Amino acid sequence: MNKINHKAIFLVFLLQILVGFLWYSAAPAALIDPNQGMAKLPSTERLIGFFVASFVYLYFIAWLLVKVKQMSGFSMMLLVFGVWGCVVLPNYLFISFYLQLEFSSALYLLSYSAICSFLAAIILPMWRASRSIFKG
Repeated sequence: MNKINHKAIFLVFLLQILVGFLWYSAAPAALIDPNQGMAKLPSTERLIGFFVASFVYLYFIAWLLVKVKQMSGFSMMLLVFGVWGCVVLPNYLFISFYLQLEFSSALYLLSYSAICSFLAAIILPMWRASRSIFKG
């Protein structure tokens, strides 16, 4: 039975958080608070909620990739992008319409999820869990 590679999940999670900090520091003018001259800092509860949601989503993707054993690495990459396209993309579109964001702001928000999905699609299918010869 194939197992989930927890080292790969942790690496992708850390890379996503690093990209998130860099991405957040380059916020467009529409998302910048004019009083502070920088993007509004989220509360600690929102930040923890974001970390937990990101980790759970990433763990779900890793679990899904373990369940589709018969697929090639490229097919698994396409599966990760398919999940992003069918689950994440419609939510961002709905949020951008609901919050009446400009196209550049919505594209900025969408770019982070695309980068995170790209990281997961590259690392998770290629770095599979090692198989032990010992049964136990």
